[in-house]
Amino acid sequence: MHVGCDGSILIDSTKGNKAEKGSPANLSLRGYEIIDDIKEALERQCPEVVSCADILALAARDAIFFAGGPVYDIPKERKDGTRSKIEDTINLPSPNFNASDLIKMFGQHGFSAQEMVALSGAHTIGVARCSSFKNRLTKVDPNLNSEFANTLSRTCSAGDNAEQPFDETRDDFDNLYFDALVSGDGVLTSDQTLFTSPRTRNFVNSYAQNQALFFLDFQQAMVKMSLLDIKEGSKGQVRDNCHKIN
Repeated sequence: MHVGCDGSILIDSTKGNKAEKGSPANLSLRGYEIIDDIKEALERQCPEVVSCADILALAARDAIFFAGGPVYDIPKERKDGTRSKIEDTINLPSPNFNASDLIKMFGQHGFSAQEMVALSGAHTIGVARCSSFKNRLTKVDPNLNSEFANTLSRTCSAGDNAEQPFDETRDDFDNLYFDALVSGDGVLTSDQTLFTSPRTRNFVNSYAQNQALFFLDFQQAMVKMSLLDIKEGSKGQVRDNCHKIN
């Protein structure tokens, strides 16, 4: 099983290898060109020192801060991985997971249920594609607010690639994602289940009521995530080009 903070998502597919980037689970990712610009600037000043994995982890940290989220520091000097295969993305959480599935998957990597809920709060930024939630509209989902169901249906009328923000402030890092869950306005099954399930509902309520608590728990969980299966020393490399293995 391959999961880790090693820059594998940046690798392009080749004739002989379909990379993680090509997975349906990753098609909404963007901003690769920003990582490329940072890498080029660093290589001019300080060649073959800073890994793409470090650039990605630090760019994510800074994006959260610039969007109004917490400030935190993460350890550096990870190396880049030398593997990126589409089959590894089967280990990503499915949008159809329930709370028990999520607790089990995150637990396999050493995260508690509370840490999983805090990390799910990253959905305060960004969008989901209709293809990830349209199954909730074909049969009545009792956990879905009926007015919000109409909103999702309108979004999907534009096709599978139509985008729905996770909360009302798609570009702001705040706790409105958790407010949405309390109101039955979770976009994905894997979002709304956090409020529906008694095992995680108290965490959702706490974060909806207290943004500072969410920020604190989120930054601690992100530092922990940034250390997940990192490559050090000879187990990795510093890529010359983030899109391909040296």
